[in-house]
Amino acid sequence: MTFFQIGDARITPVVEMVDRSFDFFRFFPKATRTAYDENLDWMAPGHLDAQTGRLLLSMHSWLVELNGKKILIDGCVGNGKQRDGRPDWCNLDTPFLAQLEAAGARPEDIDYVLCTHLHADHIGWNTRKENGRWVPTFPKAQYVFSRRERDFWESQRGAPGPHWQAYADSVLPVVAAGQALAVDDRHLIEGRLQLEPAPGHTPGHVAIWLTLAPGDATPAGVFTGDIIHHPIQARHPGWSCMGCRDPDQAAATRQALLERCADSGALLFPGHFMAPHAARIHRTGAAFTVELVCAPGD
Repeated sequence: MTFFQIGDARITPVVEMVDRSFDFFRFFPKATRTAYDENLDWMAPGHLDAQTGRLLLSMHSWLVELNGKKILIDGCVGNGKQRDGRPDWCNLDTPFLAQLEAAGARPEDIDYVLCTHLHADHIGWNTRKENGRWVPTFPKAQYVFSRRERDFWESQRGAPGPHWQAYADSVLPVVAAGQALAVDDRHLIEGRLQLEPAPGHTPGHVAIWLTLAPGDATPAGVFTGDIIHHPIQARHPGWSCMGCRDPDQAAATRQALLERCADSGALLFPGHFMAPHAARIHRTGAAFTVELVCAPGD
């Protein structure tokens, strides 16, 4: 099982599936054919299917073991969920929980579930169906998300599409069970995981910064959800995806993230990079390059 070690924190990707449904140019509306051709040699075959022009996006969670706690960051698509407009996410039947157990945690072992944002492909495993109703998958966990994000999706009640469906079946049952914690703009978990605002993709999106010790000013890692989807966005930080609520703000947030990672050396733990899933960021003039990082468990 692949894992990463940052000080005494062990970090393991838990892969649900690979999404092959998004056309490169539809996903990145600002992309150009010239830039596509210039980067094809490294994008394919690991991050792009060159025959179809479709992106390869890993759907995975991060299991963080820290201070004797087991923390799950983001919850993929989930099994048995109806997602209008996203047929590749509908009624899945994946061995995600078996993968999680192989990584070192059963559902009852999880102490926290941290949600970078509340999109359908990041919260699906928040719940599972038992006796015909959706219940929290992780019965002892506190589910943590941005209050700003929660308020936004509350304002979208009944909206068409997969994300409101996900809020209804993967967030509201957690709230009803008394396991949800909506937090303000900065919130600290276990003294080492700092939730900070990272808006643009969604209004209340957060980045989760990991330090080596409580009070450290310099981060050692960051869990980025959908601030950055694909390595091509390091070379073109201005390319926001089709799903960003505020593309300009998303680009500014991504630029700031890449600068901070390049300056601090923090390891990037994105939500959708293909294996080995984590990366270091380096400056190359006005843009950046991605160095994929292999883990001790490889």
